[in-house]
Amino acid sequence: MAQAKWTVQVDWNGDGDFSDANEDVTSDVLGLTLEHFRDLSTGHVEAARLELELRNDDHRYSPPNGSSPLSGDLKPGRGVWVRAAYPYDGFSDTAGTQLAVHTPDYDSGFAWTENIRNFDIAAGGTGAQTDSSQGSGDCVATMDFGDSDVSFGCDFSRGTDVSDHGGLCVRYLNSTNYMYARVTGTAIELRKVDAGADSQVATAAHTWGTSTQKFLQVVLHGNSIRVFVDDKEVLDTSTSFNNTATKHGLFCDDEADHTWKQFGGWVSLFHGAVDSIHPRPRKGAQYCYLRALDEMERLTSVTLYTYATSAFGQTSDEIMEHMLDYADVDADRRQMDTGVELVPELWSPPIWGVQATDEIYRLQEEEDGLAYVDGHGYWRLEGRSHRTSAPHTTSRATLKDTDDGSNSYFSELVWDDGTENVENTVFMRIRSAVNQGAQTVWTLEEKPSFSANETREFLAESKAYDVVVGQLTPAENTDYDANTQQDGGGADISSQLTVTHPNTADFNGKGTLIRVKFGATAGYLTLLKLRTLNAFTFEDPVLFLAEDATSQSAYGRRIRSIESRWTRETAVAQTTIDNRLARKKDPKTVLSLEAPNGSKANLMLALHRRLSDRVTVSYSDMGISEDFFIEGRRIVVGEGWTSVATEFLLQGV
Repeated sequence: MAQAKWTVQVDWNGDGDFSDANEDVTSDVLGLTLEHFRDLSTGHVEAARLELELRNDDHRYSPPNGSSPLSGDLKPGRGVWVRAAYPYDGFSDTAGTQLAVHTPDYDSGFAWTENIRNFDIAAGGTGAQTDSSQGSGDCVATMDFGDSDVSFGCDFSRGTDVSDHGGLCVRYLNSTNYMYARVTGTAIELRKVDAGADSQVATAAHTWGTSTQKFLQVVLHGNSIRVFVDDKEVLDTSTSFNNTATKHGLFCDDEADHTWKQFGGWVSLFHGAVDSIHPRPRKGAQYCYLRALDEMERLTSVTLYTYATSAFGQTSDEIMEHMLDYADVDADRRQMDTGVELVPELWSPPIWGVQATDEIYRLQEEEDGLAYVDGHGYWRLEGRSHRTSAPHTTSRATLKDTDDGSNSYFSELVWDDGTENVENTVFMRIRSAVNQGAQTVWTLEEKPSFSANETREFLAESKAYDVVVGQLTPAENTDYDANTQQDGGGADISSQLTVTHPNTADFNGKGTLIRVKFGATAGYLTLLKLRTLNAFTFEDPVLFLAEDATSQSAYGRRIRSIESRWTRETAVAQTTIDNRLARKKDPKTVLSLEAPNGSKANLMLALHRRLSDRVTVSYSDMGISEDFFIEGRRIVVGEGWTSVATEFLLQGV
């Protein structure tokens, strides 16, 4: 039976890593369910959801238990990382065994080939090392994964040899054509050997000390090659070299004392945060149920008061980057296609008082692409041509109704004709704006009292203007006044005030924060206003239409209306709705099918395929033989990690 190696980690102390005591909870996991789906009616990808059932006999995972080694750290918001490896090799064998005659731990359907010189099982049977009795030159050992688009890695221990560097072999074709990612100590390099000539493809600075172990991973997807160290990407590049080669494994420049441990097809399946912890004692046993969600969920509670400040014209990925910046999303956890230019020049619309997730979905519609958080916890924006470009033009797997020993197979299938997702009348409204020039865009109506040295902040939001930019520095007796009497009488104490705009980066586009600090004299704020160099008002919307009479006749009028925020040019608007109409005017078959545990092909499918990947379903009894895009999956693991059942949501291409 095909079996994967799993690792489940929780950053209980919140220090940003998963290496502290008690943070590897894998041995306590009794069951795991992971689901990540796209709502086909809205097109939005929902937050990935992880459910864990943990053994809790000692109440380690019970927040009220002050004696728990995790006391005080069992809190929502702690990071969670789930990985699985298939194939997998822990190198448990007799020291000195040649890798070529060693059988991988999971499973015997895979085998090592020592392609160039040799590797041995290290002392203690916990890793692999280069053979000490070989000639000079590159050392390469690979497994044939049967797929060029996989994710793989190992715990790599860099030894004391600073001249001959180790790493991972990538897409090996033959002894004179292969790539490798190596660790030099100061950098991670991706290199290729092309017809025997060695050259660098890409490099990224990274400090990796001697006698230090880290998790090294390569993620392959078409021409894209990403290299991760632990859970962070350090290198992202693209090359078509050997992009169909299916052998991957170990690499070293020459004989060296580096060690490769726990090698396998490691895939990052979930990277998010704890949402809830619920201990549930039962008679004779103690359990704890932990739920975690990816960052799409966190952004449902973030409200935006900003606008995109990148240079004009602004593309959808630039706009999304700005929203993520405001929402405090890690700048290093993003991978985005270059999107359509939506904002051409002069002014950008405000994103004011709106939920971040809703705004990302709105942006997705104007791009006509797909936004989501992937299994590494990286925010993704797939452009509108993403699925019509390689590698999504080629099916990565075939699912059949029977196990033929080579292809994936399904045990259950639910078919739907997809007509409920049809759209055959698509509207888009766009707006232009007129610049009214310099204006007073907000005035405080009240005249509040202040104590001496008191500070308050006011959110100045324009009601009369739709876009306000270029806030003027507050000027005494022009933008603010203060007096000892509320009616403006008494002493004028305006000169004692300090009035600033403290956060125009996060509050902009429709107004800003104004901070007022009184001096040594208590009194009343008798005037406070906001002036800007530019104040825009929207013109009446212009309506664009795309429709298909044949589809309307067959399925009735199915309307989709898009209220654009950024799109302003007529050609861009029309192209967007034409593109959407072409995708949605005809029904696309929707399948929900289960790929059961047990086969090598099914486990590779469950772990190594992802959202937007293209697969083929062949079921002659129902006359199904077509390609589908993966729109979601649910993985259920149980029985001591031996049972892995996967449900896929598929939609016709």
